[in-house]
This record gives sequence, structure tokens and C-alpha cells, in this order.
Amino acid sequence: MLRNIFLVSLLVYAVCAAHWEIREVDSSAEDEDEEISADVVKQQSSIQCSACKSLLKTVKKKISSNASPDEIKTKLNNTCEKMFMPLRAKCKHFVQKYLHSLIDELMTDDGPKTICTKIHICKSKPPIKEFIVVRDQAHDNF
Repeated sequence: MLRNIFLVSLLVYAVCAAHWEIREVDSSAEDEDEEISADVVKQQSSIQCSACKSLLKTVKKKISSNASPDEIKTKLNNTCEKMFMPLRAKCKHFVQKYLHSLIDELMTDDGPKTICTKIHICKSKPPIKEFIVVRDQAHDNF
């Protein structure tokens, strides 16, 4: 319950901060508008990613490893019902929109972050590039 309060507070703060930044911008500064728009989109996607991971982490704890699709759907909806009113509708909309993908993914052993990345709520980090140095031993003696 305390975690939900914290997440709601964080969400409200982020939305208010983004709103205040937008209102302070001079309407004639188009370049600044574009930068702020990009920042707001990043903040919103970050908030959605955090909310997705939190929801799935909670549901993963409540379902068994061999849960049926109906059980998963019920747990997703019950978790949304326990949220505060402003978030409840957004949670239900999210679950409704991604229901089939969420059910399929929650039936795997994947963690919340992996699932949220697979359904494109969270962005995946670019892969780390490795360089392999191959030594030619046949030419080392020359």
C-alpha cells in the first residue's frame, strides 16, 4: 500500500513538473518547444515504464507458475482496482490494451522489465558492442 502511495506521488509530481515546464515556455520560441516536448515524452515514457514494471512485479508475485489466462486476467484487473482513482482508469486502459500480450508474457519466466520492453512500453538499451581480437600465431615468430 505504501509503495502504491509512493508511485502515485511520483507520478503526480512528474506530471505537474512537466506541466509547469510547458506553461513557463515562451510561445514564440519554437526550438525550445520542441526540446521541452521531447523531454515531456521522455518523462511520460519513463513513468509508463515504471508503472508497467510495478504492475507486473505485483502480479507476478500473486500468480502461480502455472496460472491460467483467466487467473492472470483476474489478477491484473484486481491489481488495478486497488489503485487510487486517477491511476485506476489508466491501469485498466493499459491492461485492456495489452491484455493478450500481458497474459502471454506473464506465463513465461521473463521478469517485469523484460515483459515491458517486449510490449514496447520500456525502451531497450542498445546492445554492448564487443570487439574480439584474434591473434595470428603463425606470424608471431617473424
